Amino acid sequence: MRKPNLLILILGLLVMCLSGWTRPPVQSKKKSIIRRVTLVKYPVEMSFELNGQPLKSTETVAGPERTNEFEADADWLNHLTIKIKNTSGKTITWMLVNLLFPEVTKDGSVAMHQIFLGVDPDAPFPRPELRLAPNETFAIPLSAKYEEIKHLVSVIGSGMPIENVSKVLVEFHAALCDDETRFETGVWYRRDPNDPHKWIVNR
Repeated sequence: MRKPNLLILILGLLVMCLSGWTRPPVQSKKKSIIRRVTLVKYPVEMSFELNGQPLKSTETVAGPERTNEFEADADWLNHLTIKIKNTSGKTITWMLVNLLFPEVTKDGSVAMHQIFLGVDPDAPFPRPELRLAPNETFAIPLSAKYEEIKHLVSVIGSGMPIENVSKVLVEFHAALCDDETRFETGVWYRRDPNDPHKWIVNR
């Protein structure tokens, strides 16, 4: 009398296997913040906070990248804060920070979100003024940029949910100081005395 029940059980298991039945995937809590390793002395130092607390992470250096690895929930970017300390000895009046998402690509290009802070007199975009004095720290909570980043990830990632993002590369790209010098991609510039709209390498 038990054979029919055993046969039904075997058939049931076979159907589940053939239909590709699997357990729901468990999303990894492992997250990474990446920065490029360089010998250039930058005008700022960057640090990070998660949920209002200093980020606790494991740091590794491999080739041209420094990676901070840690565990966090799927909405970690909404609770991440970038802290920028001015170490230039000058007052910074404008700066640009790039966020790149290496997991989000389209036609070979990586999704990038740019954060502009302060006033660039050469650009026609009105923004609140910034005067970051030497040794002062400026906080950039990504919660204020979260919806923009979410939209970027969805568009470039063809509908990819932001909760699937586990890596961000943070790049301090440029700064403008009140002594009319400019730092950009590792090089200091000063205004050309013959053309105030041009910059020349500050040697």
